[in-house]
Amino acid sequence: MATIQEREFYTVSEAARMLDVSRTTIWRWIKEGRLHAYRVGGRTIRIRRQDAEEMLRPARARLAESQDIWANYDAEKVRQAFRQARGILKGIDREKFLREVHEARGQDSKGRPAD
Repeated sequence: MATIQEREFYTVSEAARMLDVSRTTIWRWIKEGRLHAYRVGGRTIRIRRQDAEEMLRPARARLAESQDIWANYDAEKVRQAFRQARGILKGIDREKFLREVHEARGQDSKGRPAD
């Protein structure tokens, strides 16, 4: 008989043990569509090893895949925006402006959270 790591499909309990989460979490992920599950017969649920292992991917890798900040970058549009914004803060008291920004954010003058 194959060990749990060698098998293609897991029960809900086995997947929970492998991922070190509760069975309730596995069921919630299935309901939310985050984890694919397959029905075998009337009431038996199985989870593919590959689908369970995908839940173990580093969080930063998922963020990088989902948010490509350069996807719609257009250098000419950026230059145009800078040209349009040129001089917009002319005549503004820099110290007063920064003080108001820090106060609004709840920060001290060095940008640290105020106590």
